[in-house]
Amino acid sequence: ETSAFRTHEKTLLVRPEHLNHFGGLFGGYMMKWADEMAFNVASLTFPGGSFVTRRFDSFDFTAPVRKGDIIKVFACVESVKTTSCLVSVWCLNARTQVQVFRTVGVMVNIDASGTKAPIPALR
Repeated sequence: ETSAFRTHEKTLLVRPEHLNHFGGLFGGYMMKWADEMAFNVASLTFPGGSFVTRRFDSFDFTAPVRKGDIIKVFACVESVKTTSCLVSVWCLNARTQVQVFRTVGVMVNIDASGTKAPIPALR
């Protein structure tokens, strides 16, 4: 990955409670983990910010994830605007290095009243 900002990662074990009725990872868990990673990376990159999710592009799952798989979810700030930042999020099977999905989210900085606010300067 090439970005001016640090890439963050989270390693997860896929457990039985994460599975759908076909025995694969329920997509909602992956979307939840992706959203958490986007929030984390925006918040860690700009520690004075208070971020909420504005939107995500499509989630195209390109490889199945099964019980017992170990996955790594990555996130990195790609670009910064006045009140928002674009965050790339992707997932790999940790054993096979096969990509599971890739998407992009927009995280918006808000003030105490819930209004868009400028992203704090980097320290």
